[in-house]
Amino acid sequence: MVPKLPPSALDLEAVAKKAIEDMPPATRFGPEDAAVIAEHREVLAGLKEAFVRGFYDTLFAHPPTAAVFKEGERPVREGTLAFFYDRVLEGPHDQAFLTWLAYVGPVHVVRGVSNPMMLAMVGYLVNFVAEHAHDLPQGPRLTAAFVRLGATLGAIISYGYEAAWRKALENVVGIPEALAQRAALEEAQRLFPLRGQA
Repeated sequence: MVPKLPPSALDLEAVAKKAIEDMPPATRFGPEDAAVIAEHREVLAGLKEAFVRGFYDTLFAHPPTAAVFKEGERPVREGTLAFFYDRVLEGPHDQAFLTWLAYVGPVHVVRGVSNPMMLAMVGYLVNFVAEHAHDLPQGPRLTAAFVRLGATLGAIISYGYEAAWRKALENVVGIPEALAQRAALEEAQRLFPLRGQA
C-alpha cells in the first residue's frame, strides 16, 4: 500500500494518467511486466540492500546530487527508497501507485532535484536489475519489464515535476496555465526557429 498523500494543488491522478497516455503503449509498464517481477520477487528482494546502498553511494559520490541532502539525512532517504523498492516488487501497480509516483515530481521540485538527476537514477535502477538478471532463465524478460518500468517512472515523475512548476508559476505570476503554455510555445518558436527541420 502506498502512503496517504498530503493535499495537493495538483490533480496528481490526472497527472499520472496524462503521462501514461502520452507514452506509446509498447513502452508502458503493464500487467505482463508486473507478472515477470512477481515471478522473480524472491531474487529481487534479496538484492534490496545492495540496490539501496549502491543508489545512495552513487548520489553521494557526485557533488551536485550530494548537495541535495542535509547532514545525517541518508538513513531516512534509504528507508524511503527501500519502501519504494518493496512496493515495486509487491504491487499492486494500480492507479494509487501511479498517482503516488506523480507526487514524487513536486517533491523533487521542493527538494531541488533536477529531472536529469532523477532520470539518471531511474537508469541506475534499470541497469542494476539488468546486471543481476543476465544469469536468470527469464533475465531478458525481467530486464525488459524494468526498462518499461523505468520509462513509466521517468514519464510520470518528470510530468509531475513539470506540472508543479507550471502551477507554481501560475500562482506567483497569476497567468492561467493555458495562457502561459501558449506564450511559452510562441516564445520557444521565436527563440528556436526550426526552419523546416521538424
